[in-house]
Amino acid sequence: MVRAAVAAPARPRVAGRSYAGRSAAERDAERRARLLAGARQVIGSEGYAATTVEKICGEAGVSTRHFYLLYATKEDAFVDLYREVTAESYRRAVAAFGEGEGRPMAERVPEAFIAYLEPMFTDRPAARIAFIEVMGVSPRLEEIRLSFRESLIEFITAEGSAAVARGEIADRDFRFAALALIGAANAIVYDWVTRPKPPADRDMRLALARLANTLLVA
Repeated sequence: MVRAAVAAPARPRVAGRSYAGRSAAERDAERRARLLAGARQVIGSEGYAATTVEKICGEAGVSTRHFYLLYATKEDAFVDLYREVTAESYRRAVAAFGEGEGRPMAERVPEAFIAYLEPMFTDRPAARIAFIEVMGVSPRLEEIRLSFRESLIEFITAEGSAAVARGEIADRDFRFAALALIGAANAIVYDWVTRPKPPADRDMRLALARLANTLLVA
């Protein structure tokens, strides 16, 4: 599972009466979802530095007053957004690996790796957020990013070691292999996002699948 990162602080909210059949908590949850969708679009297209709370609220259709009821700063909203994007990728990878149980690692590993990256290929703003904009924002974001990376390394190491115990693959330094794979994915997705004419998605998937097998299975 993804390690619990520091939650984005929100201002205290006093429970209010229902309005139009929805409680205050339900209305806050809806506004939060809209703000995160707005932040994804603005930060994913204009960048974190160029993004303002006003731009996020304009995209989300939420007032700045309600923004500050949910988040103390722009960075707090970005923390929520980054955790949402990365957690989705992690869940997809774990699910894909689990669905392939009983099949050869040479099939399961690339499928799980591509499942992890799939949201990035289908959602360029998400790719920019996860692989570009998170870098250098603050020590807090860096701590969260490294914690998420450590969760991936632990998952790869545990599953790789289990495959070694079954006699399915040769033993290796799985931490080194995981870091090499994650580092390569970061560089490749960064290049894919920033190039004016990136290679076709299909070619990228095939190349990344081969890389995952080379590092973790071969």
